[in-house]
Amino acid sequence: MSVAKASKLVAIVWASKGGLGDVGKFAAMHAAAKGSEQLRFRAVAVSEDGQDSGIDATEVKPAERLEKLQEILKDVEILKLNINSDDAEAQLAQTFQGCDSVIACPGSRQSGIARTCGIGARKVVAAMKTAEVKRLVVLSSMGIGDDYLPGSCIKYFWGFLLRVVWPSTRRDLQEMEAVVRNTDLDFLLVRPMGIDPAEPQRGSYALLTGRGQGALEITVAKEDVALFLLEEALEPKHSKTAVTIGKDTKALVL
Repeated sequence: MSVAKASKLVAIVWASKGGLGDVGKFAAMHAAAKGSEQLRFRAVAVSEDGQDSGIDATEVKPAERLEKLQEILKDVEILKLNINSDDAEAQLAQTFQGCDSVIACPGSRQSGIARTCGIGARKVVAAMKTAEVKRLVVLSSMGIGDDYLPGSCIKYFWGFLLRVVWPSTRRDLQEMEAVVRNTDLDFLLVRPMGIDPAEPQRGSYALLTGRGQGALEITVAKEDVALFLLEEALEPKHSKTAVTIGKDTKALVL
């Protein structure tokens, strides 16, 4: 007599604004599409006011991709959390109770959007410790730390933007990575290439896990990065390290 495998429970935290947050929303879409018998998840949208999930503001083209996201997540209960509130950590800890892992996309690397990567990471990590959850998959960015990318025009240009034009973005992302690294959690930092709203989904991805493995294309689909986040939350293959993710040029567009 076979024994049914228990479904896993994952918490998915995303910033309500910005492309990195959009990836978290698509991770929730992938989780919902699996069905509750395989996977259960809890969704948290963080912002500075706790008023919006950000689903309707997700930037993807064509519009059918947004419509699919909206349809799949329309009945999902989403905690809208003011990340600056005094009880944000407690609310996260309550949400994380019983979870097997956490996916965190707590901020943005775009200009004009609140810097919540650092504070989001601090509160997520503290809440995980309270809830006794060990596995954490965090979305960061190329250009932070050693992203294993060889020298190229796009690498140097993006590095220039982070250092000179958007230094607060760089500090926020660096703080987030430092918070995550300085824990005893089973973490993975995921650094995507450009998550272009118009880049089509392929259902696959390419990874760099060390130097000398070649280059990656400039852009990658939000859905494909989200797929990797969810896979690593469910069946970890990379532990206490960082990877850079890009487009799988050998895979066909879905």
